[in-house]
Amino acid sequence: MDISLCINSKSNEKVKFIKSLNDKKFRIINNAFYLEGIKVVNEILDSKKAIDILFIAYSDEILKSTKQGNNILEKINSKDYTNISRYNFSKNIFNYMCDTVTPQGILVVLNIENKNIDYLINDANNNNENILIIDKVQDAGNLGTIIRSANAFKIKNIICISGTVDAYSQKVIRSTMGTMLNTNMIYVTYDQMKAIKQKLNENNFLIASSMLNAKSYIQDLDFSKKYAFVLGNEANGISKEMLSLSDNTFKIDIKSNVESLNVAVACGIILFNQYKK
Repeated sequence: MDISLCINSKSNEKVKFIKSLNDKKFRIINNAFYLEGIKVVNEILDSKKAIDILFIAYSDEILKSTKQGNNILEKINSKDYTNISRYNFSKNIFNYMCDTVTPQGILVVLNIENKNIDYLINDANNNNENILIIDKVQDAGNLGTIIRSANAFKIKNIICISGTVDAYSQKVIRSTMGTMLNTNMIYVTYDQMKAIKQKLNENNFLIASSMLNAKSYIQDLDFSKKYAFVLGNEANGISKEMLSLSDNTFKIDIKSNVESLNVAVACGIILFNQYKK
């Protein structure tokens, strides 16, 4: 492949493929997503995730305008990465493909890793970590912040109930600030959660749901035990289906004149409490 060639047509197959990944339907069909930006691409190239790269897309026209851009351009064209397919795009085409307003000129296309519940539970057990269950959180920024907070407080295994915003959308991925790379996620239905509850309990995980009218507080939980913490939808809270599967309920101690907290803020408080114990 001649990487000096610059792609400048919207009808190019790679252009259409990358552009399609902004749509959930095509992320599912192709089992792929992309991460855009110099910092996150550097992190991927320097990690074991590099083996999962399908290809690198970049615009030397954009990258050559900054020092950081020149550095990563030199890096991807070095002999260390000759085994990875790379495609150069004009500035206008690169901007057209990306979901961001001012793209930094480089992205990587990756396979979506299809994990299952056994993998998540085993990983959490092996690393002595708790698990998160996201019950139809619909705001992309909230889910991204939840993923970021989870990584900060030693949780990287997350179960999402169907109806939760797509974790591989660009709005979510940008909000995770790169921590999506360290996260194992699966999407399941309420019906599947019934069997998952059994597996969680068999592995000594208790399902603990955060709700406003619970009788006990987060600090009352026995943190010597393992938990799958449930966070609910922004408007409706935790569903009756998840509450029926819960082993514990708890609330955050806040001033009585404050009705509720943003779900991402509540997540940070919950995870800080379990982390400091």
